[in-house]
Order: sequence, then structure tokens, then C-alpha cells
Amino acid sequence: MQFKNRLGLVLVSLVTMVALASIVLPVALADQPGNDSKGKLLYAENFSTSKGSLWGGDLGANFSYYFEKGKYKLNVNQMNSWRSVSYGQNYDNLILEVEATQESGPNDNVYGVMTRKVDWNNYYLFLISGDGYYEMAKLKNNTWSPSNWKKSSAIHTGDATNIIRAVCDGNNFSFYANDIKLDDYTDSSFPSGMIGVTGGTIYTKGNATIGFDNLRIWEIKK
Repeated sequence: MQFKNRLGLVLVSLVTMVALASIVLPVALADQPGNDSKGKLLYAENFSTSKGSLWGGDLGANFSYYFEKGKYKLNVNQMNSWRSVSYGQNYDNLILEVEATQESGPNDNVYGVMTRKVDWNNYYLFLISGDGYYEMAKLKNNTWSPSNWKKSSAIHTGDATNIIRAVCDGNNFSFYANDIKLDDYTDSSFPSGMIGVTGGTIYTKGNATIGFDNLRIWEIKK
């Protein structure tokens, strides 16, 4: 794994290039809402077609996001470039789940989900990489928290599909890969906001293409 460094933030409409860092302080693992705590389904998107979808598309020189073969794909061409696309409805407490597939490119990459996006200077990210690492990141007032990547055997490496789940319950956050909890965090910076998906490159040459499918949002069953 190459060292995952972080750069600045560039705001581009509903797309952002980020250089990621980590967030919040990890807390001791405890029981948090998981697969058996999904309540009412609030939103579902299978990305089968762009027609009628609330997710947009654009083909750019360094970053493209588009519908293809039943998936929503993010393709990043620049080295050490991180891009996100967000969905416009606000949520507070939720369980967010998506199937994310590394379609092509080096394993030294990042991809995942965005939660509680207030604007492009304030939000959380949960990220994994094709070489088996993960981290929770927070951007607050356009400043990233220190990076803290950790390795987990729960993450499928290489050109594989991972089911990513983020549970946001008040100030408590839990994150899963393939139904296995990776970590818990606590933070009170953003009580609500939009969700989104993220993909990007590190310092290994090669385009990174990530395909997202079957995105779902549930209430947390109490």
C-alpha cells in the first residue's frame, strides 16, 4: 500500500476533488444498528437508467460520472485526485448501503460513501481501498481531520465488489464492509445533510473506475 497522503479541496458544482484525511475519534466497539436494525426503506436507486434518476452525469477530461450497464460509475483520470457526487435530499439518522465495485485501475485507490453533507466544505466520508484499507474522514470548514487508515480482511481487494454500509445514529457512527463491522466513531459536527458516493486515485499511475449499484437508505429501527 502506498502512503495515502492528503491535498486540498476543489469545489466543482455537485462534484468535488478531495484529498482525504481521517475524522473523529474511534470509540470502543459496541452494539450499533446493523443489518437487523433496518427500518422503513426511505430511498432506493438501482442505477439501471439515467431516465428519471436524481443522479446526474458528466464526461470530463479528468473526471467522469455516468450510467453504464446498470451501474453509476465514477472514473478519475488524474493522479491523487478524489471526486464525489451527492444526492440532494437531507437525512439525519439513517442506514446507508451500496454495492461498490472496483471496475479498473490500481488497487491503491479510494472509494466509498458520503453522509451528512452540509455543503462542499462540511461532511463525512467512509472510504475503503482496493488494497484492503479503510478510514472515516471528516471535512469541517474546509479542513480535514488527521488521516488514520486501518487494514481489514473484511474488505474484498482488487477488482471486486464490496457492500459498504454506514450507520448514522445521532452522534454515533458505525461502518461495515460485507456485513462485518469495521469500526465505530462518535462526532457531533453535522446533525444532518445529503449523501453521496466517492472515488479516486492515490499516487499509483492509472485511471480508477468505480461502479456503484443498489444504493439504499433505511430508517433505523428502534
